[in-house]
Amino acid sequence: MTAAIDMSATDSDRARAGLRSPGLSQFRKTPFRLLRLPTNATAKQAVWQCDKALARARVGMSLPDPDPVPWLPPGDEIEIQEAAQTMESPLARLVEQLLWFDVIDDADGGALLAALTSADGTALRTYLNLQREGASMAHQLNQANLRLLLGFSSLRDLGPTIVAAQSAAAAAALAWQDRAGLSTVEDPHKVVRATGALLGNQAVWAWLLGEGVTRWGELLANPLFADHVRARISALGDELLGADDTEAVITALRTRLADLIVGETKTEMAQGRVGNVAHLSSLAGKSKIDAETWLVAFRPLKTQFQSELAELAPDAETGNGLVEDVAAYLDRLGSLAARWRPLDEAQLLGLSALIDEAVGEAFGKLRGIAREKQLEARFKEVIDKVGAIAHSSSIKERVKAYHERLADVQKAMCHFCGKRELEASSCASVSSQMETGREYYGNTTRISYQVGARPVARCPRCATMHGYVRNVGSIAFWTLSTSVVLFGLIHPATWFKTVSMGVGFVLVCVGVLAAWGGGFIAREVAASRITPKGERKFGEYHSSTAVEGLRADGFVSMKYDFRPNAWELVNKHGVKARHGGGDGAEVLKTLFYIGLFIAAVALKVCARSH
Repeated sequence: MTAAIDMSATDSDRARAGLRSPGLSQFRKTPFRLLRLPTNATAKQAVWQCDKALARARVGMSLPDPDPVPWLPPGDEIEIQEAAQTMESPLARLVEQLLWFDVIDDADGGALLAALTSADGTALRTYLNLQREGASMAHQLNQANLRLLLGFSSLRDLGPTIVAAQSAAAAAALAWQDRAGLSTVEDPHKVVRATGALLGNQAVWAWLLGEGVTRWGELLANPLFADHVRARISALGDELLGADDTEAVITALRTRLADLIVGETKTEMAQGRVGNVAHLSSLAGKSKIDAETWLVAFRPLKTQFQSELAELAPDAETGNGLVEDVAAYLDRLGSLAARWRPLDEAQLLGLSALIDEAVGEAFGKLRGIAREKQLEARFKEVIDKVGAIAHSSSIKERVKAYHERLADVQKAMCHFCGKRELEASSCASVSSQMETGREYYGNTTRISYQVGARPVARCPRCATMHGYVRNVGSIAFWTLSTSVVLFGLIHPATWFKTVSMGVGFVLVCVGVLAAWGGGFIAREVAASRITPKGERKFGEYHSSTAVEGLRADGFVSMKYDFRPNAWELVNKHGVKARHGGGDGAEVLKTLFYIGLFIAAVALKVCARSH
């Protein structure tokens, strides 16, 4: 162990580090150090000592008494005057007194003072390792305060070296024993605890500060500490501070400790030392000081994080639509949340609340997008990002509920376009029947059927478009069929003289079938031309929930009714399904009857011509 002050930095560097550090300022500017006063000094002694210190400071000299913290910069005239004023305020003086070293009531106070004034790292470590049962409250306070002082000093690379690599002497201190040819040692952790060999230089300050804040948290919650504060209040004998102010003193101490840690955190943030910020927030969370105190103390830091959050440009546009804009913002927000997560594991900085607020705003934008966009797969992927980034369980539940709502909306959307909600007055219908039984009465058979029908979800626009497509096919069919009939009735006298009646019948039937094919082609062309991209065309009802439901009930053949108000007609007049029916079967039957009629007319024409 080295007992000298760390001289790796220049005096000016150490002075600047001590002046910038809020934690070191607590020990540097305390009246008991600047005025070289014991903890039981009176206000009058402080005034006398202030005059001496000011007189010496004006000529560039310090007080003759040794500096208890020599590695910290000395105070200037203004700080000396403020120290004297603090001693005259009973509440402020008592807070400073409890955050300083009481070497009078501590049985080991003399050794502590000597170690501090000489900056002896070995002696200070020895004091830190003291474990005394029934130790006085002054000793417990000194242990906590010393850890704070050394922790802040180590953070700024100041002061004596407290923890170093394990030395050969420490290794020799292990009680090695030879057992069956093997060298063994019992309880090696005892030496490790005494030397801190397992701690790296960068973790020393975090370890010291963590123990210091934790010990202070335990003291503040200890009823014996409250009794100690009452005793110190009584010893002051000031009418402005009484036993009823015990809780005020404890609250002031709790707030001061939190402010010191937060001040160091702010300094580390300004210098970009993210790892140190994570350590400081972590030890704050592990302390025994209540979370409310930390939340209030950390509140000023939120403005810095809010400015960083605002730089993500939530309103930036990608040019690919609002969904992609929000997706890009969520990607940036997720990266920031991943970087912030280790900084606020204890949830004291309130960073998760900032992330949740930004995520909530993005979620609000997504909910305002048009319904047809919300039903796309990409929208659901972006919604999942909201749930993944959010910390709040309420936002996660809202995302889950919104997914369920979209699933319900999807069921209520038009089967063909998938963009607009269905309307019962525009739904098509699918019906079917299946045989359920047979009864025989002599030579007659009575067959029983079960009839089922379900609506095919459709919006008014798709119903109108399907009617138009159907009309195009019908018009083409009737036009071509009429042309065939007219051609058969009105033809040149020299034509078909050698055509027999059978051949004429076949030719007419072929012409009618060709007309039906032309109508079918016209309908398909119209459907493909006017149906928007990504939507189901006219007649693509086989994948609808209506067909799936009927098949699940045991129905096989389907009859599709495309009329604009097909489902209303089913509800009004009942189901009129025919087994094996369907839109194509109905067309073929119609063509068959029309063909018979045209064939009869053609036969008559041919008979008259012969």
